[in-house]
Formats: sequence, C-alpha cells, structure tokens
Amino acid sequence: MDNDFSSINKLEGERFSKSHIRIMLIAGMGFFTDAYDLFIIGIVLLMIKPIFNLSATQIGLVASAALFGAVIGPVIFGSIGDRFGRKPVYWITIVILIIGALGSATSMNYIQLIIWRFILGVGIGGDYPLSATIVAEYANRKDRGKMVASTFAMQGFGLVAGVGIGFLLLNTSLPITIIWRLLLAFGAIPTLLILKQRTKLYETPWYKFAKNSGTKARAAGAQTGTGAVLPKIGFSRFLRNRWQIVLGTSVTWFLMDISYYGTTIFTPYLASLFGFTGLYAAVQASALILIIAAVPGYWVAVALIDKQGRKSMQTIGFLVMGICFTILFFSGSAILAGSAVMFFAIYGLSFFFTNYGPNTTTYVYPTELYPTSVRARGHGIASMSGKLGAALSALFFPLLLLNIGKFNLIGLLGAVAFTGAIFTLLLLPETKRRSLTETSMESELLIITAELNKEFSSLLDAIYKTSSMLSNEFSSSRIDNAKCFRIAEHNEHAADSKVHSIINYVSNTRINTRIYTEISHLARKLDDIIDGEKTLASRLYVYNIGSADAFMKKFADINLKCVSLVTEGVRLMAYLPEGKSYEESVFRVYNNAAKLESSADDLLREALRNVMNMKDPVRIMKYKEVYEDLESITDRCMNSLEVVNDIALRHMYGPYRRND
Repeated sequence: MDNDFSSINKLEGERFSKSHIRIMLIAGMGFFTDAYDLFIIGIVLLMIKPIFNLSATQIGLVASAALFGAVIGPVIFGSIGDRFGRKPVYWITIVILIIGALGSATSMNYIQLIIWRFILGVGIGGDYPLSATIVAEYANRKDRGKMVASTFAMQGFGLVAGVGIGFLLLNTSLPITIIWRLLLAFGAIPTLLILKQRTKLYETPWYKFAKNSGTKARAAGAQTGTGAVLPKIGFSRFLRNRWQIVLGTSVTWFLMDISYYGTTIFTPYLASLFGFTGLYAAVQASALILIIAAVPGYWVAVALIDKQGRKSMQTIGFLVMGICFTILFFSGSAILAGSAVMFFAIYGLSFFFTNYGPNTTTYVYPTELYPTSVRARGHGIASMSGKLGAALSALFFPLLLLNIGKFNLIGLLGAVAFTGAIFTLLLLPETKRRSLTETSMESELLIITAELNKEFSSLLDAIYKTSSMLSNEFSSSRIDNAKCFRIAEHNEHAADSKVHSIINYVSNTRINTRIYTEISHLARKLDDIIDGEKTLASRLYVYNIGSADAFMKKFADINLKCVSLVTEGVRLMAYLPEGKSYEESVFRVYNNAAKLESSADDLLREALRNVMNMKDPVRIMKYKEVYEDLESITDRCMNSLEVVNDIALRHMYGPYRRND
C-alpha cells in the first residue's frame, strides 16, 4: 500500500512531461471523434433532408439520437469503470464508436440512421467519464486542470476537422448521396488509430491504491502504523452526505448543454442570419463560428484553468453567455438590420465564453469533487445530465424555432445561462491546484495515515520506549537514575525532531485549516507526553531516588498502559474510513484510558496522604513531586486521546459519515 501511495505522491508532485502529453492524446482523440460525430450531423441533416423527406420532428430525432445514446453511455461505463477498473473497459468505447460511425454511414433510411447514431452515442457518452477520470488520475496536482481541459479541448480540432472535411467533399464531383455517407464514415478513422494505444494503458495509480485499501490491508496498516488508506465510499453514501456536489455538477452541465449543443448543431440553420447562401452556407457559418470563437475559447480555458480557477471561469462564462443572448433577444432584429457582422460577433462571443467557461469546467469539476471509489460514476452522472440537456435541446430546437421564433429561443437560452451561474455560485467550490484527496474530501486524514505515518510512528515509539524503560526501572531493585535521564533525554530530542517535521510539513502543504489544526494539535499533545517523561527522569536524577516504592510501581504500570492506549488510538486513524467501527474502537480506547486516568487520580491522593506521614521534609518534597510527575503523564495521555476522540466525533458528522 505504501508503494501505491508513493506512486500517487510522485504523480501529484512531478513536473509536466511527455508521459502526460501521451495520456492526453490517447484520451483526447476520443473527444476529437466525439466532437466530429456530433457536429457533422448538422451538415449531414441538410443533405439528407430531401433524400429521406424528413419532417421537423424526424430531423430532431436524427439530430438527437446520438445525444440520447450519450445519456446512458456515461452511467453504464462510469459504473463499470469504478467496479472493474478504468483500463479494462477503456477500449470498448472506441470499438462502439467505430461500429456506430460505420453503421451510420451505411444506413438505408432514417430509422436505421437513428439506431446507429444511438449506438454511436453510447460510445461517445461512455468515453466521457473514463477519459476524464484516467487523465485526472494520471495528472499532477499543479497541471491537472490543464490536462483534463486539454483532453476536452480536442473537441475543437474535431469540430474544425468536420468543417474541413465538409468543404473538401463538397468541392469534389461526388454526389450528395455519397458525401453524407463519407462524412459519417470518417468518424471511424481517428478511433481506429488509437484503439491499440488504449489497450496498452496501465491502470491508474489512484484506482490501484483504492483497490489495495481493502479491509485486510487496512488492518495490517493499523497494526504496523505504516498503512495509507483510501476509503471505499459508496455512491448512496456520497449522495446522502454531499448531495450539493451531485446537484451542482449535474445541473450546471445540463443547463450548459441545453444552450451549447442546440446552438452548435443548428448553427447551419442560422446561416442565413449571417448572410451566407447556397450549398456552402451551413459549412461557412459553422467554420467562422468555430475557428474565430469556439476553438480559441477551449484553449484560453486550458491556459487559465489552473491559474484563474474553475469556479470563477464557469460563473463568468455563464454570465457572459446570458448577457449575449439577452442582448440578441431584445435587440437582435435591430442589430441584424444594422450590421450582420455585429450580430455575428455577439453570437460568436457566446461560443467563446461557453468554451472558456462552463463547457470546459463542467467536464473538469466531477473528476475532482467525487472520491476515487465513485469518481467515474459521479462523472458519468454529470455527463448523463449534460447529454440529456443536449438531447432535449437538439430534439426540440427545430420545433421551438418554428413555434416561438429565433429571438425568443435565444432569450430562453439567456435565462438558462443565468440559472447556470447561480447554481455554480451556490453549490460548487474552487478546486484549483489542490490534491484529489482534498478536493474530493474522501480521506481528510490520509495525510496522517500516509504522508506522516513514519513521523507519527517514530514519535509514538519514542514515547512508548521511554515509558517502558521507566516501568522496568521502577520494577527493579534499584533505579539507575543516570541511565533513565540519558535515555529519556535522547528519546525526547528525537521526538522533538519528529514534531518539528510534522509541523513543518503541514505548514507547507495545501490542506484545509481544520486538518492543519488537528494534525499540529495532536503532534504537540504527543510531544507533551514525552516531555512529561523526561521531566520525571530529570527529577529522579536530581533527587537521586534510590528505589521505587509501591506507589511509584503502580503509577509506572498505569502510565505504560495509558501510553499503549495512546499508541493504539493514534494508529487506529488508519481505520477512519470504516465509519462506525472506527468510531467505536476509538471510543473504547478513550474510555479505557479514562478509567486508568481516574485510577491514577485515586492513587495520587492515596500516595500524597501516605507521604504526609513521613518525618523527613526533604523526602516529602521529593516524593510528592515524583508522584505528581507520574500522575501528570496519564493526564497528558488523555489530552492526546481527546484530540483523537474529537476527530472521530467530527468524522461521524463529517462529509462522509456513515449512517449505520
């Protein structure tokens, strides 16, 4: 397990490299194809409308068939990806894309075309959660947003390819009946090129780490104090405790796709608004929108996402979209009458800010906000919501154009965009340049059980060795005071070094304030224990206590048991993801220690009562202070366990509490 986490740690800290680019290209080619397949149908529809004599309803069905397939694809493949791994099913989506593209190209009627486009959509939808999750789980912390966004931005090249191939074929002497089939068939070529590469990918370190964090491995880690544990969190548990994340990622993607896919697919139908006419009108209108506005928006997003952040980009994108659509709703006719270029500029600006903002960020967000055990499924649900919005938009867009008109429809899209900004502001956090364990909140204490386990284990060992040494000395016929002090001083210096390492680490690591406080507080409380042991050893040396009486022996025995419980309690934090079982174990340790602390209080009263019967005032002073030093160690142990107990209580009501 340690090796798995070490590989994750290395990935999150390493510099951007060729291996990252390779992962992005393997995943990104799927999005190149997805965008091509979804875009090209808008041009194809103009060609096959007279061939198949399509009505507005039939056009909507053909246009939305792939999108409805993409509604179920993400959930199916997201769930499979979480259950069996990202790698085993990653190539299957590519095979579906190839089959769907070739099947669409050979359709003999619009019913067959709908069926094949639906199958194609299943592959498109399935590619979303798997590609996003794989890239995110291979990414470093600093560039994760850029990597995931770059993968998604390959859509821009797919869109441009659609325009380019459309121009190329329309400039040939081939008949339209052949051109539309070739346009659909070309979608199989990019996926054929990467099929072999996808089968060669290794499973992601995050998924392997989560798989290895089973109960047996966790138990072994708890026993040795070296186990790093990633919790297995079911989706129902996630939904109960972080429903706002599910709502935020799903609703914003749904609203974004309602706007974006409707306008993208039917931009060819708006060609006349921009002054384009003839056979090339649809391709020319799409090309200008894509090249001037849409594609640059993708890459501006890639450049800024790890600097500006997801939340502000998504909010700004939605707001500017809403403003553009609102202007066109109120003044579109007047603007168009005065200048088609101005109308085109405002309309194109909405595409730029869509891709700069929500079209990119809604794809990135789910990879960071869902825990590893449900990351692909969570992304799949968000993707499904987006594709449902896209499908509904594509299905009803032609009907709405006929019934309410272009400008009323644009006004409706403006309201949708403003709603997306509101949901973003209310429900989604900022995640830039933060570890996946922090953004997903899947294991707030992973940093203790993994990153700091050696330091905490060494600190606990130093405390236990000192307590055991003191117990042995008090049990012997004569205390070696010089030896006691020498060993205690050495262990205390080693413990101070470990505490310094822990505090220094958490001070320079991007973790939230609450976890920083808990880690540093626990480290200092543990340090207090060994400070108390050193104080006791120093007292023995200065006072030259020759041999221990019965009270001292009893105190030493209680202290050793208390220190053992502290060691168990801290190492039990490896069980944190187990929920109730962890809480019950910590409470058991805490209650047992409390009983020992109470026994130490009773023993101190009895010992002080006894010492007051002594005649020698110097001896009274010596024994009184030694007794009090011995008793204070149990108090310090309880203070440490109170911190551990507080962590257990907070976890019970935390983001992933179990409702056992």
